[in-house]
Amino acid sequence: MTTAVSLDPSLSPRSSAVTGLAWGFIAFSTLTVALLTLPLLPGDALVASLGVEAGSGGLTGGAAWLIERSNTFASLLMVGAAVTLALSVALLQRRRWARPAFLGLMAAGFVGVLGGAALTPLTFGFMADTGNMASSEDSVTGLIGALSVLIMVATVLVVLFAWAGWKLTTPAVRAEFERTPVAAEG
Repeated sequence: MTTAVSLDPSLSPRSSAVTGLAWGFIAFSTLTVALLTLPLLPGDALVASLGVEAGSGGLTGGAAWLIERSNTFASLLMVGAAVTLALSVALLQRRRWARPAFLGLMAAGFVGVLGGAALTPLTFGFMADTGNMASSEDSVTGLIGALSVLIMVATVLVVLFAWAGWKLTTPAVRAEFERTPVAAEG
């Protein structure tokens, strides 16, 4: 026996997965915006907040190197965080256009994470030319550890983006946004 979901949006069941996904991305994008505003603080607040020491190997030094040398990168991250925040709020409100827009965001995130993970070793490889980072065994060990962590984080993010994309295409979730009757999942 199947039951139909009501056409009245106030009576439609709201999926906890979509609500959790929206709140998770709201928190993530808010944190990203907060972290990206650190360079706006006076002095070397960003470098101090990362705990970066001159010549330190590993991800923290690499992240500081990227942030110090790339205002464009930080600006793109800020725009991405703002778009993510807006789409997450719209997803939470079950706006009709939010589901396909969020699917596009998940696809872009999937490609971006894979591309970023592929390009990061090259970026760290070029850093050896700018200083003595790769001259000691500790630095090389730190770099290998950092790349391992990057691969694990990228894997988790790719799985999250793929799951979110799949979840947003299920019939029950589509019905939440399209306001059409659908048989309830049993």
